Amino acid sequence: MSKSPNAQTKSSKRRYILLLSAIVLVIAGWSAAWFYGRSVLAEELDGQMRTLAQNGLDISCADLTIAGYPFRYEVSCRNMRSLDRAGTSGSLQSLNAVALIYNPRHIIFEAEAPAVVDAPLSGAAGEVSWETARASVKFSQEALGDVDLVFQKPEAALEDTVSAGVFAAEKAEIHLRSAPDQADALDGFLSVDGLQLQSIPQLQDSVDFRGHVQISGGTALLAGLDLVSLVRINGGELPVKLVLLEASLGDGSLGANGDLMVGGDGTLSGSINVTLANADDLLRALKPLFPPNDSSFSVVEGVINSLKSAGEGSGDSSTVSVPVVLDRGLIKIGFLTLGQIPPLFSAGI
Repeated sequence: MSKSPNAQTKSSKRRYILLLSAIVLVIAGWSAAWFYGRSVLAEELDGQMRTLAQNGLDISCADLTIAGYPFRYEVSCRNMRSLDRAGTSGSLQSLNAVALIYNPRHIIFEAEAPAVVDAPLSGAAGEVSWETARASVKFSQEALGDVDLVFQKPEAALEDTVSAGVFAAEKAEIHLRSAPDQADALDGFLSVDGLQLQSIPQLQDSVDFRGHVQISGGTALLAGLDLVSLVRINGGELPVKLVLLEASLGDGSLGANGDLMVGGDGTLSGSINVTLANADDLLRALKPLFPPNDSSFSVVEGVINSLKSAGEGSGDSSTVSVPVVLDRGLIKIGFLTLGQIPPLFSAGI
């Protein structure tokens, strides 16, 4: 016997009411979970800022907001300011972070220019601007995982007590991740396209740069350990492998690889093999970088020419291989000292 029209109508209404009630309950539960997560996130941010302040770094925002309901958390910090115990200050127009509510360990950052840094003790200062600056950061339980940063059309004006420079590029990228073939090692990659030294107008050609280094035990840096402490933990000698360095300028190019060591005083030591392709063109392009009365360029040019004439190239007269030694930051080719790489950190830190 079939149901009457009134009974069918009542049954349909009940199903509709049950479905609507279920939807309301799901929305209410999801909303409660989102707002609870928002409160936890706010407390975590406050706790992190207090911890940084206790360690000597004060960070503040003129306007800190958490939005993104219902599927994301969006944290925005406008007019970010920082100040450490040494008096070094920094500012950033805005920093935004976004994470999906179901994947909170993968965070996308976006920064608005400019960024300004001032270090009175060292006399260093700088301002950096860009068209876009984005980062993708994956977190594990206790440390950072993969880190990818991309800057479109960055520009920088940097100065210290003895020099100043203005730089611009089409694109710059930095990538950090655990090395797949060595436990606890960190792979770091850097690439810069179309780099121009605008403060040296004589250097008209732009530079394309690629670099890859591997740091033994470097994953500790992703867990928050600073470089100074990592060097000390390793007994004052931290192995760093220069896997690849490539730089092209005009028709010439430079490549290098080798094994280095970061000492307890922050200086680099080790040996690398440098390969110059189209060496004459490269030297001509680099000449504007040397001061007019500096003899270093003539020394480098003489070494390159002697290696070419001695047949120590790769069989191609336009390609020269040069063994370079770093001795506590001093750059040496044979018995000749060509310059010095500044320490990566101060030994007094």
